Amino acid sequence: MTISKEIYITREIEVLIDRKSQYYPVLSIIGPRQSGKTKLIRKHYPHLPYYDFEDENLRKDVEKDIIGFVRDNIEGAIFDEFQNIPDITKALKVVSDELLWEANKQGITAVPARFIITGSHNYLLDSRVKEGMVGRVANIKLLSFTISETGGRNPFALMYQGGYPVIYTNKRLPEDFFSEYVENYLDREVRNIHGIHDLITFKSFMEICASLTGNFFDYQKVSQVLGISKKIIDKWLAVLHASYIVFFARPYHKSAIATFANKSKLYFYDTGLAASLLGTKAPEHIVINQDLRGKLFENLIVSELWKKNFIKGRYLDPAYFWNVTGEGGYEVDMIIEGMVGLKAIEIKSSDTFDSRWFANMNKTKQLQDAKKFVVYTGPTQDVEGGRALNFTDLDQLFLD
Repeated sequence: MTISKEIYITREIEVLIDRKSQYYPVLSIIGPRQSGKTKLIRKHYPHLPYYDFEDENLRKDVEKDIIGFVRDNIEGAIFDEFQNIPDITKALKVVSDELLWEANKQGITAVPARFIITGSHNYLLDSRVKEGMVGRVANIKLLSFTISETGGRNPFALMYQGGYPVIYTNKRLPEDFFSEYVENYLDREVRNIHGIHDLITFKSFMEICASLTGNFFDYQKVSQVLGISKKIIDKWLAVLHASYIVFFARPYHKSAIATFANKSKLYFYDTGLAASLLGTKAPEHIVINQDLRGKLFENLIVSELWKKNFIKGRYLDPAYFWNVTGEGGYEVDMIIEGMVGLKAIEIKSSDTFDSRWFANMNKTKQLQDAKKFVVYTGPTQDVEGGRALNFTDLDQLFLD
């Protein structure tokens, strides 16, 4: 029997991890399930003892004396899926303060990371946890693979496969992986962490969200289809957001803009998950379905820019969209605030450039001086009115 060698694909965010871990006693790596958190930290910190808090027996032992457990690991440790023992953050705060106090007495201003914590739920949305860890933790968001990390060049395959590492390192079939992923997510996170027991309706809710990818979230439609209230919808959206399934892009809003949509557009962090929830069975189905192709390609680009934003250590919304309502209304897909001005971007799932794609970017006075880009599947080139970027060259959007 041949045993295949384990594959590890270097992550772009490792540079940020190395930099930020020098200044805080706790390093937090959070992101969706199966985004590669455990493999990454065990590669980076092979010398540290590893504790998986999804192990029920381990949890029971730790909960007998949480602060004692942390102090016993004062030289360093990895606490995987730490959200299963929420009170451990209190112990980390106490021990971190002790480490910082001792360092300050010696004239040292920073304590490099001792404790590596990972989670599939954004604990920083809990204000009590956030306040307790300020100044003590370096925060890293690890999402599924970027386009460059996958090594992919076929946009339709990328939209279908998404970026979860095991699809590339273990050659998992997307149709098998995502069906298991959703079931595990519903069981472990939706029910066990958030206490939501109507999993059938929640899965239907996820499927409707996938159908709304790249669009304004339609509360009325969702409420009518599923028979649930706005209060429940808001709660379920918060769950998807906190567990890094979906995110929202906001309209670009400056006082000089007279008209804008007071709404946000929904996207999935991973297009493969969205495609699966939409019932897509192969990349060819995306090729022949124009509506599906357009929404998933836009999602691919927007989510890629979110990932690049986190890799560069930025946590504000990396991009917005421009929306003008009323008669003659129009949109520009993305607006990025660069260091020296705005960047306006249109996203098109085509490999043939069309100069008319710049039309909406040229309609508004406030965008006249913006650098203008079109992201598409054709070659990167300078064109009249701006620059056309192949979808694999998105790093150019971060150059000021």
